[in-house]
Amino acid sequence: MISDRRFRIVDCVVVLIMAAVAATASAQNPDRSKPPVIGPPPSLKLPAIQKLKLSNGLPVWLVEHHEVPLAQINVIVRSGSAADPIGKYGVGSLTAAMLDEGAGTRSSLELADALEFLGANLSTVSSFDYSAVRMSVPVSKLAEALPLMADVTLRPTFPTSDLERLRKERLTGLLQARDNPAALIQLAFPRVIFGPTHRYGTSANGLPPAIEAFTVADLQTFYRAHYRPDNATILVVGDVTQASVMPMLEKQFGSWKAEGMAPLVAEVPQAPQLKSRQVYIVDKPEAAQSQIRID
Repeated sequence: MISDRRFRIVDCVVVLIMAAVAATASAQNPDRSKPPVIGPPPSLKLPAIQKLKLSNGLPVWLVEHHEVPLAQINVIVRSGSAADPIGKYGVGSLTAAMLDEGAGTRSSLELADALEFLGANLSTVSSFDYSAVRMSVPVSKLAEALPLMADVTLRPTFPTSDLERLRKERLTGLLQARDNPAALIQLAFPRVIFGPTHRYGTSANGLPPAIEAFTVADLQTFYRAHYRPDNATILVVGDVTQASVMPMLEKQFGSWKAEGMAPLVAEVPQAPQLKSRQVYIVDKPEAAQSQIRID
């Protein structure tokens, strides 16, 4: 009797659970018999941008954001791989990559240790159209971190040993790309669209012959020509005010001077227009997957 009662109780509990699950599933099913009601559009409130300048004319764009005690500082240089000289494709990208491989009086490891001690994160990036030095840091350490960022931006040393290391990394990456369909199509697709003589048709990192030939002098020449205050802008976003951050920026970047005339960078030419449907195949035997790109 007791066992039968227990089984009946268990059966009732199971039935109740199943009913609850069914009711929940039913409640979660959307009503597709009519379109959903369109609500009001969300409001977009863009933060105010304060456009300022240092004494040397270097523009500073400031956005105050006081929710968290952090600051993001970006030094944007309006030159990237599109400004690479013919025959030296990849020099702009490699120049940006070398900025934090030794700057001021510090080696790359010493620079990394100093930034880590302050809780700062610094990186250098480059695209076809711009290069940048970026730093995120607690506001309490901003005054100590800015000199390190200024060294990277204004006083890179381009050590030969680090150039050789980055050169080998890039050449190795190109070798590995031959076995990676995703990497192969990233190289082939721009070549098809823009052609082999157009700058956008070649990887921003360049190809082996140019990478193997780069010297420290090549990087220094590109740096002097494009990393200059009349070709740059500082962006500041964070828990700072004009009164607090501008004196710091003036101290570190106000003495940055341009050397000589600004370079004359040729406009990017119009890419050849495809007038008919074309299909290109990059044969990669034994590839486990296929990659498709459509333009």
